[in-house]
Amino acid sequence: MKPEKKHTDENLVTDLLADDGDTDIKAYEQLFHKYYPMLRNFISGLLKSHAAADDIAQNCFMKLWFNRFSLRPGLSVKNYLFVLARNEAINVLRSRSSKAESLSSQHESELSLRMVDDWLNYSEMNTFLKEKIDALPPQRRTIFKMSRYEHISNVEIAMRLNLSVRTVEKHIELALRDLRKGMDHHKIN
Repeated sequence: MKPEKKHTDENLVTDLLADDGDTDIKAYEQLFHKYYPMLRNFISGLLKSHAAADDIAQNCFMKLWFNRFSLRPGLSVKNYLFVLARNEAINVLRSRSSKAESLSSQHESELSLRMVDDWLNYSEMNTFLKEKIDALPPQRRTIFKMSRYEHISNVEIAMRLNLSVRTVEKHIELALRDLRKGMDHHKIN
């Protein structure tokens, strides 16, 4: 019996590129069910219109399907869809602001766009950091997560893992160095 393939976004993108009429459609449907509600809510929050959010979300998934052969397997589908949605929402907001009479609505539109950009930058950086943390050596990753996510003191971590406090501190120092180095490289690219 074959082990069941994990349905990660990367695997789904690879399946989407299969172009065999079955695997690609199933992958597309899984991506749709996974991201459509989130995408629709995101757009609805920006435009304050459920109808416009439905239209844009459907357009984004239509573009995903039609442009699937230009996707890369390592691509973050979530970010791809949210960038598409953001661009469509920007077009709607621009259209609205050109028709709007007050400067305050234009200001709100610009503020919404800045918030979208900030959210996308945060989302992309968060995904990047998660990948970098997951790539740390196992003990370093465990210590870093206990320190930063569970807010456990270095002394407590040392006692729990039967290590010296200095070893714990060194692992955290090395993890932070690796993450900084990865972030510097990420900014360059």
